[in-house]
Amino acid sequence: MSERSAWDRRDGETGRAYAAFRVFRDAGPLRTLAVVPGVRRRTVEDWSSTWDWHARATAWDDATHHLDDQRRLDAIRTMHDTHQRAGRVAMAKALAALQQVKPEDIPAYAAARLLELGARLERETLLTSVEELQGVMPEHLPGMGPPTDDPWERISRELTGTA
Repeated sequence: MSERSAWDRRDGETGRAYAAFRVFRDAGPLRTLAVVPGVRRRTVEDWSSTWDWHARATAWDDATHHLDDQRRLDAIRTMHDTHQRAGRVAMAKALAALQQVKPEDIPAYAAARLLELGARLERETLLTSVEELQGVMPEHLPGMGPPTDDPWERISRELTGTA
């Protein structure tokens, strides 16, 4: 038989007391005994004390937060992989398009701008952590803008001249 969790029904705990505990437990971290409807206040206080509701509810919160954090971490990993693949495809298409342009068809100002942006992209990629690129670290490189300024969007605006 599997090990019981702290929030499972305890031996001797009545169905009515356990149902009241579940209402209390599911009220979230700001819960109070007053959230239990239809039961006298003194009865709720006795059940809470006898069956250790606060510790059991805290164990529930910890377990659900752990599961939420794990799901979020998995989603972030999936998103990162998707963005990485999309970035590679976008770069490949951009490079293929650039290879179709004859050097003499690129105005001098555009060539200089491409050189500048290419050098900056390479430098930022080599010197910037993933966390900084995602805007989750308070320290930003000079000129990177506020944390909400996505560096890839900024580079895109610069390339298209909409900066």
